[in-house]
Amino acid sequence: MARTGFTAAAEAYERGRPSYPDEAVRLLVDELGIGPGRDVLDLAAGTGKLTRLLVTTGARVVAVEPVEAMRSLLTGAAVLDGTAEAIPLPDASVDVVTVAQAFHWFDPPAALAEIDRVLRPGGGLGLIWNERDESVPWVGELGRIFDWQVQRPYDKSIDWAGVLDASGRFGPAVHRQLGWEQQLDEDGLVDRVLSTSYVATWDADRQADIARQVRTLVAGFPAIIRLPYVTDVFWCSKPS
Repeated sequence: MARTGFTAAAEAYERGRPSYPDEAVRLLVDELGIGPGRDVLDLAAGTGKLTRLLVTTGARVVAVEPVEAMRSLLTGAAVLDGTAEAIPLPDASVDVVTVAQAFHWFDPPAALAEIDRVLRPGGGLGLIWNERDESVPWVGELGRIFDWQVQRPYDKSIDWAGVLDASGRFGPAVHRQLGWEQQLDEDGLVDRVLSTSYVATWDADRQADIARQVRTLVAGFPAIIRLPYVTDVFWCSKPS
């Protein structure tokens, strides 16, 4: 579903998906030591939402992404075709691995074994997710329009820190949660919804109906819509 959906919706993904809040990126940069002289792998990088932010630190960044349509939109860093379960890099070749909005698509034991393989001793792993804040009533209604509460591709209750710790490959994982807002117009909000993996696999008529419902929901909103998010950040380190 991910490959099919993100192939169909790569451009909508780039237009409508949010970046990551400065505070969350600073956490990853500071806690994982990302900066000049460091080799960073952004795994399952998509269109490069996080990749571009990591490049600004002066680190040497390589992006790995399995979907060609998304790789074609990723600029500013070296880009390789590959998956989390078969990373196309040598053993002990990077200091940091980051995964943005993607770890839920992985096979955790296989992916964490590969991440462990490519990390140098003492290297760090950081995971980050943006989640729409559905405690805000209109955002909850937005999710109901495209059946997010039922069809979301991962269980909201998953303890990702526990998944990392259970691998036995890293030190105890740390979790931080931050609130922020994405600013976008009505067209951007439609792109945000249509870029959802399973929505992107639906036929054109069904997608058009979803777009119509989204526009109806926000009719009368300001021209710039403020979409609230909660961002979860996790990090841990490989033993030296």
